[in-house]
Amino acid sequence: MPNQDQVKEIARDYLAEEGADLEKGRAAFLSVDLVHGRIRAYAADEYADIAPVLVGSGWHMRWPIPPIGNLRANALIADAAKHADNLFNMVSLRIEPDPHGVTLYAGAGTAIDAIQRRCAEEWRTHYEAPGRA
Repeated sequence: MPNQDQVKEIARDYLAEEGADLEKGRAAFLSVDLVHGRIRAYAADEYADIAPVLVGSGWHMRWPIPPIGNLRANALIADAAKHADNLFNMVSLRIEPDPHGVTLYAGAGTAIDAIQRRCAEEWRTHYEAPGRA
């Protein structure tokens, strides 16, 4: 368990309230940067089919989300942020020896599962919305 004096809060990168930033790419993701301590939602074309090296090394974690409006994306960020805080405080970076990556400590899996469940709920809501067949 992390020392309460050393607990860090993750930065939240919210989208502009108006707009549909996540509808601009082929895929949308909720991302947690475990190096810099940041959670954000973004759309991407270049990373839709392959995971970036930072995801592969475990320095970033990401979950696919539906192409939702910015207000819903910001609500998702806010909901997942408390779990991202826990996750950020349950890892350490590994830079020596190779390969680089992260070490997950007890409790990290619970935070990862909670973020996954919140993203899955967003998908369920997206597909059950009126007018969707």
